[in-house]
Amino acid sequence: MFFLSKRLVISICLVCLVACRTSDHDAKSSKQVKSPLLLPWKNGHGFTGQNTPEYPLHTAVYNGDEVTIAKYLVSGMPIDANNQYGVTPLQVATALGKLGIVKMLLERGAGPNEVTHGKQTALHFSALNGYAPIAELLIDNGASINPLDLKNWTPLDCALLRGEGITFKNIDGRKAVAELLVNKGGRKGNEITSGHK
Repeated sequence: MFFLSKRLVISICLVCLVACRTSDHDAKSSKQVKSPLLLPWKNGHGFTGQNTPEYPLHTAVYNGDEVTIAKYLVSGMPIDANNQYGVTPLQVATALGKLGIVKMLLERGAGPNEVTHGKQTALHFSALNGYAPIAELLIDNGASINPLDLKNWTPLDCALLRGEGITFKNIDGRKAVAELLVNKGGRKGNEITSGHK
């Protein structure tokens, strides 16, 4: 039990480092800065911190700091900036279920169809995490219903608990997203790639 508690404390410390890293003086800079992320150790046990380039806007979104996000956007920071994985601030907000920030970013011109290096869109992230209100907002703002990622998975595949890395959380939310997607013409990736309707 102590080993689990120690890992938890280390994880919390690393998350706190991310939270404290962004300050107001960064608001005029779109320069990437180092941000600690949790990555698995090479032996597969526990986690380690690694410095990864990240835009300050991504960190402000992660922290839910709407005031700082607004400052960054007013200063001209690119709203669809990609981190090293191709993830945009909108995708970060979507994955974390931050509806207010998703709405703010969309109102200011964030692209709902921007893709990560794995070709996932914000709609993939909302489906994967079961955030139906965010999925509906994305669709209302022009998100494609059936984008395929690199493994030919659509958002509907994510909502139906299909795909690599899927966990069994927020099942009711995923059901709601799946129903929304089906009602809007959502299809599974294998239906699209095989030509079945």
